[in-house]
Amino acid sequence: GVDVFFVISGFIMVYVTFSRPSGVATVKDFLLARAFRIYPPWWLFSGMMALFFFLSYGTPYDAAALAQYDNDPLNHILRSIFLLPQPNFPILGLGWTLVHEVWFYIVFAFILLAPRKYMPALLGLWAVIVLGGAAMGWTGAFAADYLKLAFSVHTVEFIVGAFTAYLFLKQDKPFFPAVIFGLGVVAFIAATLLHPYPNRFTLEWGRMLVFTLPCAMLLYGAAGLQVRATGRWLKPLSRLGDWSFSLYLGHHFVIAGLPIIGAIIAAKGETMLGMAPGTLNVFRLGSAGILDNALYMTGMVIGSTIFAAIIYHFFEQPALRFLTKRFRKPQADKEKARLNKTVAP
Repeated sequence: GVDVFFVISGFIMVYVTFSRPSGVATVKDFLLARAFRIYPPWWLFSGMMALFFFLSYGTPYDAAALAQYDNDPLNHILRSIFLLPQPNFPILGLGWTLVHEVWFYIVFAFILLAPRKYMPALLGLWAVIVLGGAAMGWTGAFAADYLKLAFSVHTVEFIVGAFTAYLFLKQDKPFFPAVIFGLGVVAFIAATLLHPYPNRFTLEWGRMLVFTLPCAMLLYGAAGLQVRATGRWLKPLSRLGDWSFSLYLGHHFVIAGLPIIGAIIAAKGETMLGMAPGTLNVFRLGSAGILDNALYMTGMVIGSTIFAAIIYHFFEQPALRFLTKRFRKPQADKEKARLNKTVAP
């Protein structure tokens, strides 16, 4: 999933900036857009995780994990807030992927300073530098510092996604998208089933070598199919796309909470209905049989999606709208006025 995420990220960054003029104004607007998209939801869910740690252990972080790497609590909190590399996972563990994302955006912003015709060469140069540093041993399974972050082979997945978008946008029409998508599905399934896990190679070079091309094929094919797609079914898929970031950050809260809620429902239900203990074991995850697993999996998917939709509509979207209106709109108005002045007779 992380590999798909990084390839999609590279694709989207090129897709949303390709028609924009090169220069400082575009870079500023790009970085603001990325910051407003990522940080408010990240701070919300990190705060929820910090609250859980505080209520459970008396500190807003995992003190045992920090002690293991001799990490300073204040350093850990600040680096978690701003998604900077550190020896530990951020307060909300899956934020390690966003540390990479922030790095991608910063480097990609420099590429946006140049005319778009130079983008393939600059992306290729970036890939060569990353692979060269990784071959020198400057990478690692985890971006614990800036050196390992800069030369992480995960960056290659982002770059390949960016190349995929560039190829997609430069073509008059997609090249056999259904065939490429189908081949991507087969390749991805084969990679998932055949690639050994877990080991250090998997976490470094292995996943990049095995999963990057299938992910790029999936993405190119899906984007090409979307160009031709019509129908009402596109709207719910678009909504899922809107909710995807909140879904990514919040799903494990639902996953962790469901077994607790299920056990409470079972105990209360048996008591209120006068049933024998164990009658409602279908709600207790870990009971004999597969019904509890089926119920849990269904609740996990539906519950995580509903939770993400609520967070998106009541927090993520309002925050993004407010920040865009307050900070990005004036910048866009200035750029529009500058362009009008430039082309005026």
